[in-house]
Amino acid sequence: MKALVSFGARHARIITWGTLGLVWAGLVLSSTSTTVDAHKAKTSPFSYNVDIFPLLRDNCGRCHADGGPAPMSLMTYDKDGGAIAWAESMREMLLIGAMPPWYADPTGPAVRNNHSLSPRELDKIITWATGGTPHGDLNIKLPAVSARTGWAGGKPDLELPMPQPYTLGPGVMQASNEVSIPTNFTDAKWVKAADLLPGVASAVRRAYISVDGGPMLQIWEPGDDAVEPPSGAAFKVPAGAKLKLKVDYKKSWQDEQKAVSDKSVIGLYFTDEPLSGKSIEPVAIDGPTDAPGSPRSFSGTLTKAGRVVALRAMLDGPYASVEVTAVAASGRRVPLLKLHNARPEWPRRYWLVDPVELPANTKIEVTMQPGDPDVGPLGKAETFPLQISLDVVPQ
Repeated sequence: MKALVSFGARHARIITWGTLGLVWAGLVLSSTSTTVDAHKAKTSPFSYNVDIFPLLRDNCGRCHADGGPAPMSLMTYDKDGGAIAWAESMREMLLIGAMPPWYADPTGPAVRNNHSLSPRELDKIITWATGGTPHGDLNIKLPAVSARTGWAGGKPDLELPMPQPYTLGPGVMQASNEVSIPTNFTDAKWVKAADLLPGVASAVRRAYISVDGGPMLQIWEPGDDAVEPPSGAAFKVPAGAKLKLKVDYKKSWQDEQKAVSDKSVIGLYFTDEPLSGKSIEPVAIDGPTDAPGSPRSFSGTLTKAGRVVALRAMLDGPYASVEVTAVAASGRRVPLLKLHNARPEWPRRYWLVDPVELPANTKIEVTMQPGDPDVGPLGKAETFPLQISLDVVPQ
């Protein structure tokens, strides 16, 4: 499984704008109706052929290429629209922090599989977009880029397809579908990673893969990698277990009047039983149920000692900041997660670079400051019951 992202490869960095086009789809009317001014002064020192294409190819090519889940390709300068047609939208989304959809605050605890752009990369794109979007050396022949079509982590040990296809009819833009898939395990299996191979890449927005009555194995979004938990930790899937697969669909505007039929496939990657013999277990902290829009503060208790390896935030609205802190009986405070400009449209699991050992009865405090609901993706808002979940390996 060499293609899996190892937790130990701390400097490996795969930046995806994943479903960037799915968010920018709401801007298509303003973007496509804007005429590119051929007389705009070209003041940018960066050009598409020399500077921007390599950046977009390496960081965005999984989705923003022909055949990818985003409804536009950024892998050409102006063919079929190309990057130049979306330059202003790129600039706007980057400046307001709506893109890329990665919310881990760099001033908080370090998390794995960082999907953010570096300040230098952001500067190049914004400078190019505002400085006349120069094409660059026309003698440079750019390679063709196609979206990834196979498994992100290499061929899985087990493939479990949906029992039957799910169809979004003409005119249906968004829908969700949940199915139960039997594993037919005759004995327990240890799963180090789960992945999804979408049947229709342009329509599968995200997927939740969980054990029925057990842990969440994966929150999948286009362009993501299958990430192994740290230090040999794994999820235990008992004999005879069923998996729950919930898929959220959102068509691109090109397919609005088409029927789209999806039959996605779950991929499981097995490993040996951890030396501790203990599985990653979820600890959920439910937030208040009143309407969002004001500062939030709530807490829960870690009843058993354990090692926190990851956190997940399911949000009921946009938040300017989210901070999760462990408070020991002695009063010592240990930060676990810090998010900024977080939105419910992009729920994620954040794997900690350095897992945190906590004693029993540790208090988990959550503080949240509301964000601007008018800043971010256009279209139907997606929300969830407010919950912060810790993935813990018990001691």
